[in-house]
Amino acid sequence: MVAKNKREAIREAFASDLQVEVIPAINTENPLVHKKLRVAAYCRVSTFEEAQAGSFELQIQSYSEKIRKNSKWSLVDIYADQGVSGTSTNKRENFNRMLEDCRMGKIDLIIVKSISRFSRNLLDFTSINRELKALDKPVGIYIEDVNLNTLDSNSELLLGLMSLIAQSESEQKSASIRWALIEKFKKGIPIFPTHNLLGYTKSQFGKIEIVEEEAEIVRYIYDGYLAGNTVKEIAQALTDASIPTVMGKATWSSASIYSILKNEKYCGDILMQKTYTVDCFTHKTRKNTGQRPQYRVTDGMPAIISRGNWDAVQKQLKEPHKRRARADIKPVEKKVHIRRIKSGFFKDFMVINTKWTKEELQEVYKLEGIISEKETEKDGRNEF
Repeated sequence: MVAKNKREAIREAFASDLQVEVIPAINTENPLVHKKLRVAAYCRVSTFEEAQAGSFELQIQSYSEKIRKNSKWSLVDIYADQGVSGTSTNKRENFNRMLEDCRMGKIDLIIVKSISRFSRNLLDFTSINRELKALDKPVGIYIEDVNLNTLDSNSELLLGLMSLIAQSESEQKSASIRWALIEKFKKGIPIFPTHNLLGYTKSQFGKIEIVEEEAEIVRYIYDGYLAGNTVKEIAQALTDASIPTVMGKATWSSASIYSILKNEKYCGDILMQKTYTVDCFTHKTRKNTGQRPQYRVTDGMPAIISRGNWDAVQKQLKEPHKRRARADIKPVEKKVHIRRIKSGFFKDFMVINTKWTKEELQEVYKLEGIISEKETEKDGRNEF
């Protein structure tokens, strides 16, 4: 009965001569009616490699010139991120700054080279695009390689397909990298950094080498623990002696001591795939407790700790109640400990500690060969 009444009402409406006045819309908020479009460009490369660095700079200069030469455009800014992945927006500082400027109404149009530069994550791209279109002053994304503006009414389906392809490419790339890593692990080829590994560094050819000054600290930690000292006492002794951690921190924690005591690399073994990446979009890593295979190489690198001491420490860690009677903590040998940068452009550079006294600076300069033994014995008038 209800359906019949609705049908009759529709017939009557079309049969009547009722006049309806149509009042046309006036869209004064459309950014496209501005005399000049406020235009920004977004550039991104995923690494700091020289080849990509050239592409990165080319994008920045090209977009700056293109926007300035267009009399209908006004340059807002060039937002650029280098050395970050396109699968997530979390670590793209300038990308997020650009979105915030869009929300504040500063931008009308974003130019980007391709959809993969903007995002390789379908969900991220779709949600960002819809947010920008729904703003009080909608913001368009102009994708150069396909000549497409997201504010066009027919763009949604095509953009969805393109972002899906970009995501698929990222997944395939991630799978290829993961396959290559696993194949290297199977052949006993380790891949791990040494910038955060106390006692070791890599030569210019990638060979793992012992840093003897840092190795002394590692031995101190193992000897102290075997002697019955707690990790808290060892950490405090290193802090009191003003010995920096491998990352340059002034304070040692119990967790950092435990990490060193449990690290199999100090007895020369290498256990690969201790952690794994959940997916290529969140980039979250988890501890591998059996979810993935692991690969161990025995005696695969120079050892700092004997295997006997290593085994004894592992047994003591598992049975802490059987630890030796508490002993007085052995004082750290009084000397100036020099920390060096282990990787990057400043590799092997010495880090100056601002708390060093004049006498300690003299000792450091003497050890580094900056000044001679004779100069340090002058009557104290040396200036540094």
